[in-house]
Amino acid sequence: MRLHFLNVKNGDCSIIEHSTGNTTVIDISNGKEDDSRLLLEALGLESASQGNYHQKNNPENPISYLKNLNKKSIMRFILTHPDMDHMDGLKALFKNFSVANFWNTKNNKTIPTFEYFGFNKEDWQFYQTLKKSTENPKTLHLTDENNHGEDDGLYILAPTKNIIEQANRTGNYNELSYVILWITNGFKIMISGDSENLAWQYIIENYSGFVSDIDVLLAPHHGRNSNRDFSFLDILKPKYTLLGNAKSEHLEYSKYKKYGKTITNNQGGNIILEVDKDGLNILIENYNFAKDNHNMNGLHEKKIANKTYYYMDIISG
Repeated sequence: MRLHFLNVKNGDCSIIEHSTGNTTVIDISNGKEDDSRLLLEALGLESASQGNYHQKNNPENPISYLKNLNKKSIMRFILTHPDMDHMDGLKALFKNFSVANFWNTKNNKTIPTFEYFGFNKEDWQFYQTLKKSTENPKTLHLTDENNHGEDDGLYILAPTKNIIEQANRTGNYNELSYVILWITNGFKIMISGDSENLAWQYIIENYSGFVSDIDVLLAPHHGRNSNRDFSFLDILKPKYTLLGNAKSEHLEYSKYKKYGKTITNNQGGNIILEVDKDGLNILIENYNFAKDNHNMNGLHEKKIANKTYYYMDIISG
C-alpha cells in the first residue's frame, strides 16, 4: 500500500494505492496533458541542493505520473474543497482516466475572474458539470456522518453539515475541506486539505482518541501558519509531517517539529509512504536531501513510476 504525496507547485495532489487494488486520487494541481517536467530535468534542476533543495522548480505532472503507475481507472477522486490549486488539471484527469466516484462537498463558491495564478477556466467549468454527475462518475456529497472506513480504510472526520453551512455563509471555503484519516495495516495517515479551526475543534472534541498519536500528517493548508490554532497537534502528535510548497516564512516548521520530523516537497520532491511487512517506509525522490538526512542503515533505492526513490526512514508497526 502506498500514498504518493506529489510535488505539484503550490497546490496539492495525493495518490493512494490500496491493498484492494483500488486507486484514490485526492486533489490535483499542475495536471497538464503535456509534461513540462521533462524539460526541467534536461536543464539539470532535478539535482539542485545547497540547503534550499529547489525541488519546487521541478514540479510533477500527476497525469503523467498516474500513467507511469500503469493506472487506467480511479475508484474515487476526492476534491477536498473548491480552490483552484486543488483542481488544476481536473478536466485532463477525467479525460485520461475512468473515474467511478467523485467526492465533493456542497458549496456555493463562485469565481469572478481567472486573471490570476494562471489557472484554467475550463477546469472550473468542468467542475460545475461534475457536481451534477450521477454516473461515470457518480458524485457523492459525503460528510463525517455517513462514511467511516468502508471505502478502503478512508475515514471522513470533517466536514459536518453544520460546518459546510457555516463555510458557505462566511465564504471561507477552506473550512469545508475534507479531513480524511487513512488507516492501513494499523498505521494512521491523515490528509487535511486546507482545513482550519472549525474542523479541528470538531475533530478533537469528537474523535480525539481516534486521531491521537498518528504516524503521518499531511499538514493542513500546505503547512502554512494561516493564523490557526495549533493545539490540535497536542492530540495528534504526528511522528512525521509532510508539508507542501510555500515560502519558508509562511511554513510553520517549529509547531510540527515539536512532535516529530518534517519533510517539504521543496526538500524531497515527490514523497511516498509505503506500508509493508516491516512498517511504514518514507521514500523521497531527491537524492541530495536523502543523502543528507536519511535515518536508515545505508541509502537504499527503489524504482517506482519510472523514477528512482530513496528510503529515508521507517516507522515500525
